Amino acid sequence: MAAKRRSLYLYLTLVCFFGIIAIFIVDGYVGIYDTIYITAGEREQKVESDVWQRNDTFWSSGIAREEKAFIRYEVDNRQFSRYEADVDVTVWRMQEKVSDVLSQRIAIGAFDKVYVEWTIDTAELLPPDAPPEQGFDYTLTIKRGEIERNIILNIDPYPYPVIKTVPAPPR
Repeated sequence: MAAKRRSLYLYLTLVCFFGIIAIFIVDGYVGIYDTIYITAGEREQKVESDVWQRNDTFWSSGIAREEKAFIRYEVDNRQFSRYEADVDVTVWRMQEKVSDVLSQRIAIGAFDKVYVEWTIDTAELLPPDAPPEQGFDYTLTIKRGEIERNIILNIDPYPYPVIKTVPAPPR
């Protein structure tokens, strides 16, 4: 009889252990996650949800002058209920709003995703008298309901010509 009770306690302990592991897995999976993809030129940057969960308030991305940045905002609903929110995208320089880029309502079914896409043209952001050797920083602000994401867009100056030096021949 004692051997049967020991087996029963062992099974109950294993069930509790695997139950706790399952709770951690489900807790880490369920929620609303957002990912931002920035494609400028031939390079793509991916800003995943874990960046925002670490309380990093800003992310930085470089864009060459007269280049367009194609931005895709993915919202992943990993909940058992429908999710709705307003997405507002603006561009700021210092404390001054430069442009309203997008304002859209999204509705996502349970365990589904939605993508919102837009383009940022650096030629439209820069002042007309901007010197070519100066770089500019703009803040792309994405608001989804109560959530705010900030991405600093570094608009690089025109590249200077590279002067190559040739080493002297050995004597």
